[in-house]
Amino acid sequence: MEIAIYIIVLYFVLVFGLSRFFIPHLSFGSDPMPEKIPADMEKVIEELKNKANSPREFLELAFDYLGTKYHSERLATILKFNYLFKKLDEILALSGYIPCTQSNFLMRIFLVRSGLFDDGDIKKKHVFVNFVPHQYLQVRIDNNWIDVDVGEKQRGMELGKHLKYFG
Repeated sequence: MEIAIYIIVLYFVLVFGLSRFFIPHLSFGSDPMPEKIPADMEKVIEELKNKANSPREFLELAFDYLGTKYHSERLATILKFNYLFKKLDEILALSGYIPCTQSNFLMRIFLVRSGLFDDGDIKKKHVFVNFVPHQYLQVRIDNNWIDVDVGEKQRGMELGKHLKYFG
C-alpha cells in the first residue's frame, strides 16, 4: 500500500509539476509571442479581423476557424507525444489532431496579432482530465473572463465552457 502512495505522488509531481518545465506552452508563465508568423497565418488573422465588428466577434470567428481545423484527443496526446514539441510552421501545416497546448498557443497568437487583445487579456488555465493536465484559455472581454477550449470545439464544446474531469 505504501508503494502505491509513492507511485501516485510521483505521478502527480511528474505530470503536474515537472512537465511544465519541458513541454512547450505548458509552463507556469506566458510564452513569448513569436516576432514573425507565417504569411498565411497573418492573412487569415486579417480576414477574420475584417469580418469582425467587435473583439467578441473576432474571438468567435477565431474559435470557429481554429476549432474546425484542429482538435484535441486524449489518446492521441499519448500516442503522438512528439506533437507537443512541433514548431509553429509544422503545426500550421497540419489539420486534425494537435495537443491542447498547441491549439491554445495558436489562439493566443490570433488574438494578440489581431490587435484587439493584449497578452494580459489571456490566461492559461489547467484542469485534471482523464488523469492528465488539460489546458484551456480564459479571455477577457469587457471585464468578463470567457473560457475558450478551442481543441474541444469539434466535440461540441461551446465558447464559454471548458472540458472537465472525464471528457
